[in-house]
Amino acid sequence: MMNSRAIAILVVFALVGIGLAVFLSSKKGHDGTDSSSEKIQWHSYNDGITLARTQNKKLLIDVYTDWCGWCKKMDSDVYTDENIRTIVASNFIAVKLNAESSNNVTAGTDQLDEAGLARAMGVTGYPTTVFLESGAGPITKIAGYMEAKEFATVLRYIGEEHYKNTTFEQFKSSSGTASKN
Repeated sequence: MMNSRAIAILVVFALVGIGLAVFLSSKKGHDGTDSSSEKIQWHSYNDGITLARTQNKKLLIDVYTDWCGWCKKMDSDVYTDENIRTIVASNFIAVKLNAESSNNVTAGTDQLDEAGLARAMGVTGYPTTVFLESGAGPITKIAGYMEAKEFATVLRYIGEEHYKNTTFEQFKSSSGTASKN
């Protein structure tokens, strides 16, 4: 027979477990998705191209690999940032592209796999963020991890089309986001 101290410990663990379960389930919507915040809606390349054309939005293509630590850090620290999510939702169709995947995609009139498309875009390191016009014309690509604040500046520069008439350095200076060294 268990003593009263052991029973008290079991009751405490049970209550903590029930509390944790209630807390976690309260953050989920009725459909099981996280309702506490909007998340970036990621699309396949083919779906992204179609949506970009119909919604007249630019494409943000996150080119990653499964083994890339900086890609995972970009997902956990940057793409979860509220400001980043807001800018992406307003101006871009977000696409995930696995640079080592054999999943087929259509790029213009060409059929190739995601790995081939990443190579065709000139991606050689991960993560790389590729920006395309709504008609799939190239804007630019940025290799490497970027902190959320700097990435937000890039997203505004491209999403608001400042790249069409000013340099990035001029934009950073005029928008008050120039780094202080």
